[in-house]
Parts: sequence; C-alpha cells; structure tokens
Amino acid sequence: MQEAKLAKEKMHGRLACGRPLVVRLASEKLLEEAAHNSSKAGGEAIKSGTAGSTSGQMSRSAKIAAIKNKLKALDEERGSAKKQKPS
Repeated sequence: MQEAKLAKEKMHGRLACGRPLVVRLASEKLLEEAAHNSSKAGGEAIKSGTAGSTSGQMSRSAKIAAIKNKLKALDEERGSAKKQKPS
C-alpha cells in the first residue's frame, strides 16, 4: 500500500502527450464512481434495482427505461411548445 501511495504522488499531475495524468488508488476510483452513479439521472437505475454491472455499463432494461423517460420528456416539451406557438 505504501508503494502505491508513493507511485500516486510521483505520477499524479505528470504530463503525458501534453496532458496531465490523473492517478488514483483503485479504492478512491470506486468511491468516486459510486458517488457519480448515485447522482446521475436522479438515481433512477438504482431505485429500480437495475444498477450497472461491475464494468460500469447499464443493464438492457435500464437503458430501455432511460430511453422511454427521455422520449416522454421530449413529447411533453413538444406539447408545451405547440400550445405557446399559436398565440
């Protein structure tokens, strides 16, 4: 663990191909991904019990639900825009 922390300190911020490297410990990355996933899309995938797999991908049913929700929101937007146009 000590070696990993030392490597992180030495490599973090170092330039590679003109861009700074971002180096994290694996445990830090998991915590950050969990926080990001819980805040994404109001946590709908997590509420429905279809959270992403260990590779970070959404399940098929979660993708379908997200698409349906997006289409519904677009339809509602179009409906409100049509009501405002004729005036």
